[in-house]
Amino acid sequence: MTDNRGDKTNLQVHDRSDDQQKKEPESEQTNEVKAATVCGNSHPSEITAAESVSEDKGHDLAEALQLAEDNRDKWMRAVAEFENYKKRTIQERSKLLKYKNEELLRDILPVIDNLERAISASSHDGSDALLQGVKMTVGMFRDVLGRYGVTPIESLGKIFNPEFQEAIAALNDPDKQPNSIIDELERGYMYQDKLLRPAKVVVSTR
Repeated sequence: MTDNRGDKTNLQVHDRSDDQQKKEPESEQTNEVKAATVCGNSHPSEITAAESVSEDKGHDLAEALQLAEDNRDKWMRAVAEFENYKKRTIQERSKLLKYKNEELLRDILPVIDNLERAISASSHDGSDALLQGVKMTVGMFRDVLGRYGVTPIESLGKIFNPEFQEAIAALNDPDKQPNSIIDELERGYMYQDKLLRPAKVVVSTR
């Protein structure tokens, strides 16, 4: 009686070996697909989405940089305007302090005018005590004005200048140069480098 167990065993071994060979290629293909997925062979829609996100980030960065540049320009303009404002304020304050007594000094001038008219109208020879007192008072007023930077404008005999004189009348005088000042009705004054009051004068014509 023949024992077929050995043959059966051999057949089973061969069958298993064939099955393994059939299964191995499938396993390799599966591994290749997995490897391709891991290596980044993503679906086209996923790639498009990633690119869109990247473009959005780049756009946002450009907008942020532009906004920062605009804010910087605004800040620089604000600083420049503030510096100009400070300079104007300093200049205005300096000017205000320089001419702070202008109104007071201008109000004093008519007092001096009247005293000088009183002296001119006096019929005395100048020896009268009252007249001397008036002259001293006028001198004191002039000293005070001088300490505050007020100086008289010399007009008689000068050519008329509308910046410093105001023509009240014109007289025909062939002996005088045209537009020369032949009489001064009211003396003009300067306050430092500013006109405090123009002189009221009479000019010559031909």
